[in-house]
Amino acid sequence: MANYCEVIFPLPLFQTFLYRLPEEMTGKAWVGSRVVAPLGQRKLIGYVLEIKNDRPEPGFRVKEIIDCLDDKPIWSESFIKFILALSDFSLSPPGLFMRLSEPPSRKQKLELKVRLTEKGQQALTSGKLKGRKQDLLSLLADRQLSPLYLKRKLGIKEINPYLKSLEENGFIEIKERVWKSRVEKNVQKANPRQLSLPVRPEGESEAEKKMLEKLVRRENDSFLLSGSQKKRQKLLAKLIDFACQDNGLVLVLVPEIQRLEKWRKFSDSLTSPHILWHSQLTEKEKSENWALAVSGEVRVVFGTRSALFLPVEPLSLIIIDEEQDDLYYQTEGPVFDARAAAEIRAKIDNSLVIFSSGCPGISRYYHHREKGTLINLGEEKPSYNLSFSRMGIGQVIKKELKEDLGRQLATESQSFFFVNRKGYAGYLFCPSCGFVARCQKCRIALSLKKKNGELTCGYCGEISQALEQCPVCGKKLRPGRIRGSQYLKEQLSETFPEQAVEVLEEGLGDTRIRQIARKVRSGKTKLLVGTEYAIDHLPEGLFSLVVLINPENSLNLPDFRASERTFATIYKLLELVKNDTGSKVVAVVTGPEPEVIRQALSRNYEIFFEQEIDYRNLLNYPPFSCLVEVNLKAGSLRNSARRSRQLLEKLRADFPALEIIGPRITRQMWRREKKEIKLFLRLISQEQLAELLVLLKEFRQKRPSPHLAVRIWK
Repeated sequence: MANYCEVIFPLPLFQTFLYRLPEEMTGKAWVGSRVVAPLGQRKLIGYVLEIKNDRPEPGFRVKEIIDCLDDKPIWSESFIKFILALSDFSLSPPGLFMRLSEPPSRKQKLELKVRLTEKGQQALTSGKLKGRKQDLLSLLADRQLSPLYLKRKLGIKEINPYLKSLEENGFIEIKERVWKSRVEKNVQKANPRQLSLPVRPEGESEAEKKMLEKLVRRENDSFLLSGSQKKRQKLLAKLIDFACQDNGLVLVLVPEIQRLEKWRKFSDSLTSPHILWHSQLTEKEKSENWALAVSGEVRVVFGTRSALFLPVEPLSLIIIDEEQDDLYYQTEGPVFDARAAAEIRAKIDNSLVIFSSGCPGISRYYHHREKGTLINLGEEKPSYNLSFSRMGIGQVIKKELKEDLGRQLATESQSFFFVNRKGYAGYLFCPSCGFVARCQKCRIALSLKKKNGELTCGYCGEISQALEQCPVCGKKLRPGRIRGSQYLKEQLSETFPEQAVEVLEEGLGDTRIRQIARKVRSGKTKLLVGTEYAIDHLPEGLFSLVVLINPENSLNLPDFRASERTFATIYKLLELVKNDTGSKVVAVVTGPEPEVIRQALSRNYEIFFEQEIDYRNLLNYPPFSCLVEVNLKAGSLRNSARRSRQLLEKLRADFPALEIIGPRITRQMWRREKKEIKLFLRLISQEQLAELLVLLKEFRQKRPSPHLAVRIWK
């Protein structure tokens, strides 16, 4: 009888590996700790998922654990359960998630060191060796060096054959050691406070009462908090203090780091100690904040999606701010959706999840309204003046808005010109009646390929020739097109030559972006042109005039959520407007005024929701079905296509009634040369979704070469 343990590694693999625990390590390896184990020709750091005591000898050779790295477990069994459940749902390997959750100051790695032996010293002084081998021994004459350093110093592309030859001849020794960084500050766990009766926040609706009862009993559930940011934060502050009174821990997640600035005043007003957690913290800050969170000395963590992987306990409350933001979906590294991950972790930890947004996702709003877990706090009525213009942007600046802009500049007020996209919007529309060419099957806007005049569906890949005349009114169709940021800057500079015009958009570099943001905050820049990227870099209530350039273009993107995303972008943009009667918002449109744009500018989410939910119901899009996006990437497009054919055969065999849209070839937006195969699957139930995820996981386990990622809308 012997002891064994199941280990996973931070590699793109789903399988676990069985290892024998040597007798001297019995009692030193723990579930949730790290060990060094051999894997093929390498020795890697892995994570222990299970220890099997006194297990009978298996019928095959089992390798032994080399070393145990931790004195006590880092991860609890419930946290490991969360990682495995998230892996099953997202189809990303669990070892990659475990790597995300490693303590920053305890990160360890195996390091190789090459040392000159006595025989090697004699060979060096004799001068018998020539060329690269002589150079290698010379570098090792008075110190130990890593193979990587030797490779770079000598400019050798493949150094392993040289090292292997010298080692076989006894000239060098290659030793392995575990490199450890500085141990973090020792923070003692906070003493538990005497239990006291919490002061319950006032709640008027049944949903609020239900939410408080769940929080008191530490029962798992999820709620949606809608309304203005000020009202939402006021209630959330009470809930956080309420949760912390019973020594619970709270995670507050935001979609991106810049959004944390909007929570600064809120966090400073909390009575409970708190920390920040995101990728831009220094290693020292990460080490200290990790120790404070895990020790229980702080009760609240504000951070991005990576904060979900802090192994803090007991977790009472998870708050997802601006839940509609797509940045919660991570596309690089292990692919996962932080919103789904939060629900999985809350279910395992018996904690509460609160989704918070002024313009929630349509599906989430619908589900929570049906379930009775929607808390709508209401919007503040906008006081700014709203108008539309159908003139060209050059005419708007030089004629229609010239007087307003001059008045704004005279009173030291600031103006912001919002450009939704650059270049061609890629769709065909009628400027008279507003008709947009859409796919007959998927009902999303068709993408216009300007070179060959073809219209392509972004979902099913159907191709048709572009129309010349509108089928509704018979007028000539036009390609959607907008002016870019540089054009706007030129027009503004030409009209107001004495004023400096800045452009804030992605790709300028962090230093330049910070410089522009400082100028805008200080009031030095009165005229600013920016894209959606600029919104989160600017403070709220700063501008007296905001001009939206062709906001209707984003309604015709090839996405069933185009209206929802357009509404959310405009809603977020309006946070920058001073909410008083002296402020003005102007929407420059090409055709008829879209109802979605009007409701977004008025911040009337309820009316927009009712219109959009009827549209989704008619076309059987979520929340009335489950839509699964499947992406396949391999070493080449040919391999991706072959794997996609295999997957389609399997899907049609196991799910004969499944609606399959596609497949089609796409490219990664940030890497033009990288292409992938994409298809959409429409499901009718959650049970069918669970069965599909099992099939996709089995498919990937048997064929590890293609990278397979899924995205789910329910």
